[in-house]
Amino acid sequence: MAAILARKSLQALRARQLAVPGQALLGLHNYRMRFSSHPYSTIKEDEEREELAKEMSKDWSSVFERSINTLFLTEMVRGLMLTLKYFFDKKVTINYPFEKGPLSPRFRGEHALRRYPTGEERCIACKLCEAVGIILNLMWLGSCVWHFNLRRLLSFIRYVLHKQSPLKRRNEKMVAVGLLGMILT
Repeated sequence: MAAILARKSLQALRARQLAVPGQALLGLHNYRMRFSSHPYSTIKEDEEREELAKEMSKDWSSVFERSINTLFLTEMVRGLMLTLKYFFDKKVTINYPFEKGPLSPRFRGEHALRRYPTGEERCIACKLCEAVGIILNLMWLGSCVWHFNLRRLLSFIRYVLHKQSPLKRRNEKMVAVGLLGMILT
């Protein structure tokens, strides 16, 4: 009903805005046809539909149900009940790094870097060390076995030992000796 009243008031406003009286009548007819609820219906058919809707809304059970829903705000009460249900439930979050959750029986292992008995980390073939050594083509990694380009590695060690300043040489000597030890073992 509110839609029909709004439509009629809009039609009247448009008709008043037209300046010439002849155009007002033509404009009123055009706007009535344009704002009709169905594309090919007339105003009489719209009024009949409105009367039918009024009669259907007089069914006492639907009127009673709508008034109860409006009066007691049942949707809001349902939403509040759902909120309260989850408010008092047990919390499922844990303080992860310090608390660990229960492990399932299908758990295969923890993601962690393992170490050799000597304390050295095991290789997991992440290729980060190869990324550093590849610049000088000193080493490459294939199936967890190191392969060194011995000629280039020895020339790199010679360069480190002889061409750099004494302060840098000490640190680089340690790296070179470590690389040489890895090759020989």
